[in-house]
Amino acid sequence: MVSPRSTRLPGEQGLNGALRQARLAEAAHFEAVLEIRDAQTLRLQVLKDDLVPIVAGGSAATSFIDLALVPGDPPRLWVDLITSVVMAPDPRTYRLVQDSPAGRQTLFETADRAEMVERVTQHIAHRLVAREREMTAVSTLAADSKAAITGYSTGALILAWVSGFSVGALALFVAGILISRLIG
Repeated sequence: MVSPRSTRLPGEQGLNGALRQARLAEAAHFEAVLEIRDAQTLRLQVLKDDLVPIVAGGSAATSFIDLALVPGDPPRLWVDLITSVVMAPDPRTYRLVQDSPAGRQTLFETADRAEMVERVTQHIAHRLVAREREMTAVSTLAADSKAAITGYSTGALILAWVSGFSVGALALFVAGILISRLIG
């Protein structure tokens, strides 16, 4: 009687075993990647928990600062629309990055969470000052343009209407005379 192993080709058992080993190695790799991503997400969550009371303490900051932890590869803690914290280049290093038209810029990098909390707090404060300056410039510009629009007095508007009416009536009178000469 022939055993089942003898009916297989000599390389087939080796290939099946190698495929099984490769699949196990790939599964272990993906599991390790997921563990690293989970560790990064947990570190960013702790950073977010440290920043929430700071942001909540400033009423001006709550209007445009929205701490949002977004899972992904890599996970990101968004501070505002253009600034985020990622764990890079390794899973233990916090990196504060800002997106700009020129590309992504690294603003600060540290392995110490307390330092990152301090730097993000400083960044938020600088953004608040810049926002206040922009709001002041916009309100000044709006006030200037409003003064220019409302700068016309009632007398000036009546004078403009009367002169427009007079010019129109004179044009109709001249047109009537020209038409009567052509017909008659």
